[in-house]
Amino acid sequence: MTPPEIPAGLRARRRAAGRLPPLPCGHRDPLLCLAASPGPSTYGLTRAQLAAEVARCRVQGWSAVDLAARFGTRQAAP
Repeated sequence: MTPPEIPAGLRARRRAAGRLPPLPCGHRDPLLCLAASPGPSTYGLTRAQLAAEVARCRVQGWSAVDLAARFGTRQAAP
């Protein structure tokens, strides 16, 4: 079984990445880095912020179903 052929564009990208200094993560090509580090998200809302956002969306005319789907609330009420 022969290995699949590496596309020319990918070979060129690897050669170009080899000429660059390493990134802080150690990779030379940013596509090889993780898009997000594993673990808890660094973005989140406090309960008060979530309640304020739900209230803001409710004022803009969002239905209870839309709020529940978007914010994962059972009743769409903070």
